[in-house]
Amino acid sequence: MVRIANRLYNAARSMRRYESTRTSLRRSKSTTQDRNSDTYPIKVSCDTPVYVRSGLSSGPIDYYRGWAWQQSLLDRRLSFQRSQRLPSESVKYAHTADDDRDHLLLLEHSPVYTLGRGADEENLIFLDDEADGGAASRRKLSRKARGPESCRLSVDRSDEVLKMDPPSTVIAPNGAPIYRIERGGEVTFHGPKQLVVYPLIDLRQEPYEQDLHWYLNCVEDIIIQTLKKYDIEGVRDEINTGVWVNQKKIAAVGISCSRWITTHGFALNVDPNLEYFDTSLIVPCGIEGREVTSIAKVLKERGPADQVKVPSVNEVSKTVIQCFEEVFGVTTKSGDSLI
Repeated sequence: MVRIANRLYNAARSMRRYESTRTSLRRSKSTTQDRNSDTYPIKVSCDTPVYVRSGLSSGPIDYYRGWAWQQSLLDRRLSFQRSQRLPSESVKYAHTADDDRDHLLLLEHSPVYTLGRGADEENLIFLDDEADGGAASRRKLSRKARGPESCRLSVDRSDEVLKMDPPSTVIAPNGAPIYRIERGGEVTFHGPKQLVVYPLIDLRQEPYEQDLHWYLNCVEDIIIQTLKKYDIEGVRDEINTGVWVNQKKIAAVGISCSRWITTHGFALNVDPNLEYFDTSLIVPCGIEGREVTSIAKVLKERGPADQVKVPSVNEVSKTVIQCFEEVFGVTTKSGDSLI
């Protein structure tokens, strides 16, 4: 009874958090823009393409490496912009103008669970079955935990990215590691045959808007338009972020933003092993009673599996790039491979 009561309490708290997040995002243009206006009073015109950097040709990579690439590119860009504002101040790197580019990262990860910055560990159901009731794991996963004994990812410099060793963390019963990161949202899964897309764009540049609610809607539009290419109708949910098909979640969205430069993004289920979303392990995205689906599952439900052609992750990535260009009104250009 106590466990059930805790679950009900956590579900109610998650609902209030989603309501609060939606409300704050609606207000973001008036509040966060004012808060940043002293530092960035002028909106910069963007006349360069978004550089697409893919790691898909190498297959699934460890999550912490994809995360570190984002932090590396963000860190270098912030440092470059700081050097332009304060040329007399010492900076970390020998910069070039290439450090101030927009990027679109395309990846496929090895199995992993991630917790957003405010995510509730109680949505990791399997912790209840551990010998100590999950107490030790919860301490490592806590949103307050810091340092080498925590499950929080961290890297200090760009040159550390390729040298990173697997961080110490909690391991789920199915062997997937669990990390706490700085994106919004609750627990979610990344794994093979799921396309993970990380836009690193400066919302102060045209044609973007300094509005996180606008940006979130654009990200969901990219997913919806991508699904439409495969004759799948994706829709928004009035409360929860992401994109849904027949009340089942097909894409998770979790974003972060530093000085109006975005990181993280979305994960679109192409044909992943959906057993990783099993509710005996996690409450996907902290939402009780909602299932998870994929492009492959939706297509196969329409007819005999042997007559259905399921697109590959690489094929879907090309559609995503096209829809990214259409939704944001930008052009893209192939950049260096991440791997």
